[in-house]
Amino acid sequence: MQLQQYDEWLAEHLEELMVQYPGKVVAIYEGQIIFVGDTESDIYQRIREADLEPMPLVFRVPCEEDLQSIL
Repeated sequence: MQLQQYDEWLAEHLEELMVQYPGKVVAIYEGQIIFVGDTESDIYQRIREADLEPMPLVFRVPCEEDLQSIL
């Protein structure tokens, strides 16, 4: 169930994330962006320090160029 909620949230907010945080790593928890950083390890460290359960979704936001190369 958690994964489906994250999928739906990402589908709804991906364009917004690409404008605000291109190339950044974000952590999404309970429908909110809680951390933004440059590396996954930085974000996971912050999650461990915050002792969050269940684990937030950690996602690298694609840049516009990334999507163009996929298409």
